Amino acid sequence: MSQLFKGLQLLLADNDLQRKPLDEQAAQWRQKSERDIEVESELIETAKGQWLAGSVMLWLGVSLTALAVIADNLWEHSYNPSFPKIVLVLLIWVGMLFVLWLIAQMFDQTAGFARWVRAFSSRSPLAEMDDSLEQVQEALALARTYPDVLAYKQQIVASRRLRQEDIRIMRDMGRRHRQSAYERELSLL
Repeated sequence: MSQLFKGLQLLLADNDLQRKPLDEQAAQWRQKSERDIEVESELIETAKGQWLAGSVMLWLGVSLTALAVIADNLWEHSYNPSFPKIVLVLLIWVGMLFVLWLIAQMFDQTAGFARWVRAFSSRSPLAEMDDSLEQVQEALALARTYPDVLAYKQQIVASRRLRQEDIRIMRDMGRRHRQSAYERELSLL
């Protein structure tokens, strides 16, 4: 269980890092060694499994408890199961599950299953990227064009392999340069 809490803490730290300026994100990722990333990946993988198992058990427990409470209230004085009562119980139960699903979807952005997957994939090496060709090509073009993007890449490669998050940071650094160039050009028109 401690792995789950350590994983949640790492996930929340990732969420916090995503809200920080790009320079702080780049500095944080520059400091990570290959071993640090491997340890984080193992922790996230273990914690994600525990999170998924706990979520499924909690979801089943809540939904079955809700079904029992609804059924008990409807059959409080009359235990005659009729078709309308069964349909009513099922409709109320499905409605409650839908509301719980909406709440889970909002929570999913900060610590849900999708966030676990995104945290794990950001630490994956480039070779494991699904759509790596276009992203790597863009990062390569940006590294050739902008010296700070190239410096970031060289600093990372000197200590460890490039990860998906490194490519995202390189692309964001280059896009920031492009946006400022376009803004200057637009102001001159």
